[in-house]
Amino acid sequence: MRTAIYQYLSQNMSHVKWIQPYHATANTPKPYGVIVIGERIRAPLNNRASYLGLTIWLYVEEGSYLPLDNLVKELKSLLDKKILKTVNGNSFMVEWEHDGRDWYDDDLKAATKYIEFIIPMGG
Repeated sequence: MRTAIYQYLSQNMSHVKWIQPYHATANTPKPYGVIVIGERIRAPLNNRASYLGLTIWLYVEEGSYLPLDNLVKELKSLLDKKILKTVNGNSFMVEWEHDGRDWYDDDLKAATKYIEFIIPMGG
């Protein structure tokens, strides 16, 4: 799934560099994004289904948060309700769940925000 998400975002948000989690430094060129696959949790109303968490962090140059707001809007419009395919041909859908708060990361010298998505899974 990570590969499918990475390829889709690389093709459709090519102005953002997509990197692996925990590889960025203060010198990493911005804007960049990080795809984090999260926990798999049981669906609350269906014990045969679950959701896989997906968090995407976006980072921009320190200063104005307006470019970050634009990237968040673009990301959500690209991924919410999007059906992607894995290399094995399995389809999955990504659903927007919520946005995090604005954040300044002093170590990375970047304005940042995370966007939470879920991926519904079968039982």
